[in-house]
Parts: sequence; C-alpha cells; structure tokens
Amino acid sequence: MFKKLQKKLTFLYTLTTGTILTVILIICFFYMKTAVEARYKAEFSDIFLTISNRFQTESFFTDSWLAQMESDNHLLIHIEENGKPLFFQGAFSPDTKRDVLLENARKKAADMGITLQAATFSSPLQTSAFTVKGNANDSYLCMYLVEAGISGGKSLLVMQDVSSFSRQLLWQVCFFLFTGIAGIILLYLASWHTVGKTLIPLKENQKKQAEFIAAASHELRSPLAVIQASASAVRASPENADQMLSNIEKECTRMGNLIKDLLVLAASDSRKWQLTLETYDSDTLLLDVYETFEPVCRHKNIRLNLLLPDTELPHVRCDKNRVIQILTILLDNAIAYTAPDETIDLQISSKKKKICYLVADHGKGIPDEEKDRIFDRFYQSDKSRKEKEHFGLGLSIARELAELQKGSLTLTDTPGGGCTFLLLLPIAEDHL
Repeated sequence: MFKKLQKKLTFLYTLTTGTILTVILIICFFYMKTAVEARYKAEFSDIFLTISNRFQTESFFTDSWLAQMESDNHLLIHIEENGKPLFFQGAFSPDTKRDVLLENARKKAADMGITLQAATFSSPLQTSAFTVKGNANDSYLCMYLVEAGISGGKSLLVMQDVSSFSRQLLWQVCFFLFTGIAGIILLYLASWHTVGKTLIPLKENQKKQAEFIAAASHELRSPLAVIQASASAVRASPENADQMLSNIEKECTRMGNLIKDLLVLAASDSRKWQLTLETYDSDTLLLDVYETFEPVCRHKNIRLNLLLPDTELPHVRCDKNRVIQILTILLDNAIAYTAPDETIDLQISSKKKKICYLVADHGKGIPDEEKDRIFDRFYQSDKSRKEKEHFGLGLSIARELAELQKGSLTLTDTPGGGCTFLLLLPIAEDHL
C-alpha cells in the first residue's frame, strides 16, 4: 500500500515541480534568445551606420576598405549607383551564392516598400534589420538604404552572416533540454527519497495501530475465554456454580476496565476529550490522593511518604479529576512494583512556571533500553508479572492526560534504584 502511495506522490510532486522547472527554463531560454538577438542586431546596426555614413558623405570607396570590412565582420556589401553595381568581387564567401542572397534581400526590402522609386518622394529610405535565409541553412541580417538624386539614385545593401547564432541557439536548446531532463530525473529521485521519509511516521503509525489491535484483541480474548469456560463448568458441575459465577463477575469487571481504558485512549486520539480546566490548590490535590492511598499502602505493608515544602505553593490550572486520575495510575503502578517494607515517595514542588508532582518507588527500576517504550500502549516492562489488573495502558493514558492539560509526564531513575515519575502542570496565570 505504501509503495503505491509513494509512487503516486512521487509522480505528483515530480510532475508539479517538473512543470514549474520546465516553464522557468523556457522563459530563461526565450529571454536569452531575445537578448542575444538584440545584441547581434545592435552590433550589426553599428556596422551598417559606419558604412552608410561613408556611403552618404563620400563619392568613392576603396576595395581594400570594403574587403577589410567584409572579412572582419562576415559581411556582404553591395553598392549600386544609377542601377549599376560597384565593381567589387567581395572578400567574404557565404555558403549560398552571393547573387542569390542579394536578390532575396532586395525582394524582401521591396516588400517592405524600400525601392528607388519610393525614394524619389522621400529620400533617403532605410529598412530596419531583417533576416534572410540562404539555401544552405545559413542566415543573414540585412539592412538596405536607397537615396534618390538629380541624376539617378544609389543604394546600399549590407548583409551579415549570423549562421553561428543559429548554431549557438541549437546548442542552447540542447543545453536547456538536457538541463530540464536532468532536473526532472533529480527531482524524481529527491521526491522519492523525501516522500519515503515523509511516509515513515505513517508506516510507524499503521504498525502501532496493528500492534494495538492485536494486543487489545489478545487482552479481550483472555477474559472471554475464562467466562466461556466458567459457563461450561456451571452446566457440567452445578454444585460449583457460586465459584464459577464469581469468576465470571471478576472477568466481566476486568473486561469492563479494559474497555474503559480503550475508550479513554480513543477519545484522546480523536481530540474529543472534554476537560474542565480550573484553578486549584496544588498541594490539596496531592493530599487528596495521599489520603486515598495511605490505607492501601498500610494494608500492603508499604510506607507512603508525603513531602510538602514549607513555603506556600502557587495554584495549578488543571482538570482536578484528570490530575487525580494520573496520580492514581502512577501510585497503582508504584504499589504493584513495590515489595513489602519498601517506601513510595509523594512530593510536590514548583519549577519556573510549572508545578511538579513526583511519585517515586524504590523497586528494581526499569532498564535504560526500555525507558523509551514504557509509555507505549500495552507495553509491560516486567513480562513475568501475572496480575491481570494491569494491561499496560495506564502510563499511556497518564501521559495523554498530562499533554492534554499542556503538561508533561517523564520518567527518571530513583537514586538507589527504582522509578521516579515527574508530572509537570502549568501554574495558574494569576500566580505567575
């Protein structure tokens, strides 16, 4: 399932980001193409201006100067006076025949309305830079100038070979195409890696859900098996009905407690828990819990020590019933893992903007490698324990309750051995 999802999300991300990358590359390409074309035209216009100035102010040109201009700038220069071309063979050899290129350029200029006849009404006339294609895929920038006179007229046609620009443009197309393809491949690989990392929490969550369902099913199956066996025993031995019915009642109570815990966790996961946050005396809450558990500990030969500071503590903002529930879970857990004649400590203090409730036992403690998992649902550190009252949900519920009240629940080692749980809850604002 996750592989399919990863493929779909990777394709979606690659398609979206690849489309954006392609659009950016296309914009960059056309911007570059326009800029280079503008530079070529500007350079050609400067050259034409130099030649046209001499054409209009001087009565003759030297062949050496024309040859130098053509060779240095890949030009074709054609001058006519009174319909007769200047006797100049040309120093630059284009890929297409010179006469063919000149004829094509004159035709295109005529289509633009630049002719000697038109110049008799408005002289001189000059085209802007335009492009002419040759027969060998060669390209030329052209400018044409005609000037009418009393005895006739003269014209100047200059063409520059810009085929290198076309080749350069082709290489640029290949470069941008390669960049785009490489970018999309890299985007795909990066997206695959990123999506894989993003899906890890979902995979872990699904795994935890599967483990949770399996553990809940196992815990529910045990009391059901006892109930079924007891019911069968009642039919087989009616004289033992009282004992069997007692077993059934115990298992129903146990199953009810498990279902209640599961409902608590479900409400926490769906964030539908209703809390009543009010301001309370922080030490009074601890005293209430102490008074409840002191007789229980005395009955089990366990000493329950209550440590209160000499100074008055600030009030705590919390849901009283939920805090008592958390402390009850912690004390139940401590009593279950504390041997007779041992001690459990209850303590309260204030740290910065928090009230700290401490529950510490002096048992054998929890190994470091298991501390990270102690708050996992259905996790039990001591696998050898046979008591059926604990399902491994208490600490999970306690932490959820603490976090819902903007607090925290953490575990540390008790000096000398054992576990210390620290419940931190926010101090009421009027006592900050």
